[in-house]
Amino acid sequence: MSILSSLFVLMSVVSLIAIAPSAFAAHHEVTIENAPGSSTPGCEDTNSCFIPNPVTVELGTIVTWSNTDTAAHTASSGTAAGGDMGEVWNSSLIMAGGSFSYTTDTVGSFDYFCMVHPWMAGTLIVEEVGAAAAADAAAAAAAMAAPSIDAADYISTSGVSVTSITANADDDSVIIAIDADDDGELSVTLHSKIITAFDDGTYFVLIDNEEVEFEQSGNSLTIPYGAGNERVEIVGSHVVPEFGTIAMIILAVAIVSIIAITAKTRTTLIPKL
Repeated sequence: MSILSSLFVLMSVVSLIAIAPSAFAAHHEVTIENAPGSSTPGCEDTNSCFIPNPVTVELGTIVTWSNTDTAAHTASSGTAAGGDMGEVWNSSLIMAGGSFSYTTDTVGSFDYFCMVHPWMAGTLIVEEVGAAAAADAAAAAAAMAAPSIDAADYISTSGVSVTSITANADDDSVIIAIDADDDGELSVTLHSKIITAFDDGTYFVLIDNEEVEFEQSGNSLTIPYGAGNERVEIVGSHVVPEFGTIAMIILAVAIVSIIAITAKTRTTLIPKL
């Protein structure tokens, strides 16, 4: 990855961390409701006696249990079978229409239940402040730094399997890995945001490191391949180094499409939308 790309990733991560306080401000208060009819067994089968469940919050969050049911309930830490009932918090009876609030002060995962209806159980997960934002920032950085994609997740194949698409910035090329059982043709429509043609508008194509002839119409190439071929390389004048990340977005909106057609069946392979 180029220095400019690395700086872009770094600035993006810093930006995500910088906005984290405001992004999480709306989550300093959370409301959990009793499922209607939860005073009768059955909600435990879908783990939905408390809604939502489980709940993940940060330290200092005000968690409110609101009784929207017609029966009285409790929200008590611990489990019905354990000896730790109510040690962290205990609402006592919450009458219909009432509520109970607890401000989280300890990191950890806490089971809780209703003492009146012990099949009603839930889980409250408390994290350090900023933990979720840091995880999101790390995931975003990893996504932006991804060097390639698995094309098999985005296209359907018949006769030939396109297993990956990778950018080779050193050679200004795009490499398409295929698994060809029969002779056929690979049709590729390229976008200038990913690979730029030479000054005369053409590309250069290698299959398993051997130059091959192909047909070209604008940015659309029809490339013949043989049974057993594994590597198709399309060379241009410039390739975007971050092709992996950009291609994931562009493939998703069908800007780049790859269609494999076997010589025997002429079956067209259409990108998944």
